[in-house]
Amino acid sequence: MLAVSRAWRWALPLLAVGLAGCGYSSPPAGAGTSASVNLSLTTVPTVRSVTVSPAKASFGTCSGGQAQDNTQSTGAKLGFPNGRCWVGSLGTAFPITITNTGIASYIDVNGASAVPSDDITDWNLCNIGDNPFVSCSGSNNNAPGIDQYLLQNFGPYRENGSGLTDNPRCDHEFDPNGRCWALEGASQTEGIELTGPYQSSDNSTKWTVTITWTPVP
Repeated sequence: MLAVSRAWRWALPLLAVGLAGCGYSSPPAGAGTSASVNLSLTTVPTVRSVTVSPAKASFGTCSGGQAQDNTQSTGAKLGFPNGRCWVGSLGTAFPITITNTGIASYIDVNGASAVPSDDITDWNLCNIGDNPFVSCSGSNNNAPGIDQYLLQNFGPYRENGSGLTDNPRCDHEFDPNGRCWALEGASQTEGIELTGPYQSSDNSTKWTVTITWTPVP
């Protein structure tokens, strides 16, 4: 065992006193224990969402095309050139219901390229009227050209005259004022008019068309 000199024996108690004076003292006797309260808080929802019903539909009531070329529209089959088909009926039938299921939002809508069953050559959206996003290259720029097509949504108040684009834009057909503003629970019924291409490079007879509604701030 290591021996401690007589000098260090006197220094050790002084060192202990010095350390105590520097804040190394023990907690005072009799200190209490702490206690807490947990508080719960509920906020209003902040989610933006819409539903579209039905999730699937088919075009029908097709017209147009060229009878002498055996490419005239028949029933639910689109003809060429520039046949037209409908989901619903302009001014009378609006079978697609869009409902704002989240907080108050503006409702945007967009289309997309029509995809053939063989997934080879799509039809691209085009627009008519003033300042088109993508010009239709058909007759006088008022009809789709080769591998182009036109989608126009309509509601009880108006029809989208220039046609949908593949970029989301305000759905002016959604409310009477054309503001596309919807409170939670608000809904609108709409229909769709499709004008097909002057000519299709893809020989598929089955196509998929997708339209999307998006709530935005």
